[in-house]
Amino acid sequence: MLQRAAICGARHARGRSAHSNATGPPMTNPAKNAEPLLQRERLFARMRDQIAAGDPAFSRLRLSARAILSLALSECIMALVLIVHTPPAAAFALAAVMSFICTIGVRAPTQRAQIVTRALAAIAGVAAIFVSSQLAPMQLAASIVFLCVIFAAVYVRRFGPRWFVVGMVAFMGYFLGDFLRPSASEIAWVGFAAAIAAAFTHLVSNFILPDDPESDFRRAVVTIDRRINLILRALLHAAEHGGASEDERRELSRHVALLRETILMAEGYIRQGEDGSLAAEGPASELAVTLFDLQLSVEQMVKAARVSLPPAHLIRAAIRHEGEVLDRAAAATAREDARPLRDKEMSIRLIDQVSRSWRQLGQTLGEPPSEAFVHGGPNIMPPPPTPPLRPVSFVPQTFQAPIQVTLACALAMAGGVLVSSAGWYWAVITAFIVFNNARSRADTAMKALQRSVGTLAGLAVGAGAAVLLHGQPVISGIAIVALFALAFYFVQTAYGVMIFFITVAVALLYGLAGRMTPDILVLRLEETIIGGLAGALVAFFVFPVRTSVGAAASLDRFLDALSDLVRAAHERLRGERGGPSLLAMSRRLDRAYADLAIAARPLGGPWGAVTRFGEIRQKLLPLSAAVHWARVLARSCPAGAHVDEAALTRFEAEVVEVNAMIDAARDRRETFFESANPTRAIEAQATATIAREEDPAMALQAIGGLLRRVTPQR
Repeated sequence: MLQRAAICGARHARGRSAHSNATGPPMTNPAKNAEPLLQRERLFARMRDQIAAGDPAFSRLRLSARAILSLALSECIMALVLIVHTPPAAAFALAAVMSFICTIGVRAPTQRAQIVTRALAAIAGVAAIFVSSQLAPMQLAASIVFLCVIFAAVYVRRFGPRWFVVGMVAFMGYFLGDFLRPSASEIAWVGFAAAIAAAFTHLVSNFILPDDPESDFRRAVVTIDRRINLILRALLHAAEHGGASEDERRELSRHVALLRETILMAEGYIRQGEDGSLAAEGPASELAVTLFDLQLSVEQMVKAARVSLPPAHLIRAAIRHEGEVLDRAAAATAREDARPLRDKEMSIRLIDQVSRSWRQLGQTLGEPPSEAFVHGGPNIMPPPPTPPLRPVSFVPQTFQAPIQVTLACALAMAGGVLVSSAGWYWAVITAFIVFNNARSRADTAMKALQRSVGTLAGLAVGAGAAVLLHGQPVISGIAIVALFALAFYFVQTAYGVMIFFITVAVALLYGLAGRMTPDILVLRLEETIIGGLAGALVAFFVFPVRTSVGAAASLDRFLDALSDLVRAAHERLRGERGGPSLLAMSRRLDRAYADLAIAARPLGGPWGAVTRFGEIRQKLLPLSAAVHWARVLARSCPAGAHVDEAALTRFEAEVVEVNAMIDAARDRRETFFESANPTRAIEAQATATIAREEDPAMALQAIGGLLRRVTPQR
């Protein structure tokens, strides 16, 4: 039996004692007076699972807590300095900026590298404040130098993530120096504040709230459990109501996609092999393979449920982790003859397989400390995001992004000055930020729109909150801290929501400072819109990066990963020894698909990839199914696999067909997402043959069929 304490510590038992003592299928005929109680239990269980599944491993919560704690400690030290001296406002502001950026942006694998990054950021911030404060009386010169700083801040990003942080701090530092204008004699206090902020962000990130791969993995496993529960409850609802509606099917597909993302994240906490393999040798490798099996089992169960749903009482047993009930039901489907299992029998087998995989995960993980995390080499940092493909031009590609951002900031500065000579900086900040992590011109426009909408909503709410909390500084201060915490919590997942919370917090800060007026709020919105328009305008007309080009490049990488996996599987079945891990290659394909979904997202407008209908979704869903079959292929070709001559011949015939379809898709990558394809492409692969999924030839046949249906035909 699965020892739940080994996975997530002390957890409450699922269900009531009456359920655990039942001798037959639980809850098949509940009493009428118990139905309201059961409905409440289901509602609370669903809410619990949604909350736990929303933040795998509490990584977002920890990131938010780090930023707030670093900010609080830095500002407290600066407040203590007020006893003996009054530091300039720029010192407090730079400490706040560094607490945020050096917490969110510094992700180096070693403490030494983190210290170097934070030290360089502090030096850059102080230097930028000093230069801008000295040039502030000469506004034209100050503006020109500001644009030079912007160009340099974007250019140095090509040298790695460290310089992204340094550039951001330098950009914000120059703005603070121009706005707050500390004197030359006060720069020492600015440097002191920068050093304090750098020290506290390092202290909080590495000693107070450090990363703990094993604890993070165990929390991620709890989230995986919640995700699987949401899938099972969706199947239970369908079983109790005679089937699932189309909306419920889409919701189920969304849960499966989110489960895949959570498992990939959990896998990232396992120590990888030095050769880039799926995991280090020994317990780490066993844990990674077990996690892989669990994902594959859930996907197979959901596929089979499209044809035949498992019995409702077995779904309830799976939710409560009643493995014995599921094992007995699966054993009852055993046959002495060779006839294939019926659909209902296969669905029972697969839900039992999910339970077995879950129990195996718990047994492999064991009690803390787990052997999978005690031994092995250092974790390998994930590869950086793929940079956008720049158009061919007489201007070198390394200079195109800096020129874009600098020109956008110049336009924003000019437009902002026309509206207000004192508030133009909001326009420049917006123009600078909307290019961060933008892959295409459509990405930039979407971020500009999100920032403008978030600002508008935040100003409306912030104005009302400032009026309600007028004269209550303690409550306002607590609310500001909470709002910044929420902003940091959403910084990686919802850009518009983050801007909303920051805007509300800034409105409350204006209220505390006694500067809260309607004119200030309107000016902030106007400047934000000007900056967003400037960024979008430059993105579309200066070195534009078309979304279709980026999507084509991502599709090419996806097809390369698929082709490599097919070739490696072919070599293994031919008896060639060694070679890369097929499971690791399937994971690379997973990540290539995730990159493709992000790159193609703007083609369909402001929609979530693979969650709504549309032409882009019709292309991505079959590719997602192909990723599933690639996992099946990897699992069906273990090391030392041997097949007879007939099976190898059939497999090689499918290899030729799949490679032909990969080449056809690659030849048409520029127009891949522009042509229509049948809306039911993903449904074409019948799940009635799921009993033969361990056959590698069948996995290849499924991949080829899916590629054939989504590849534009000439």
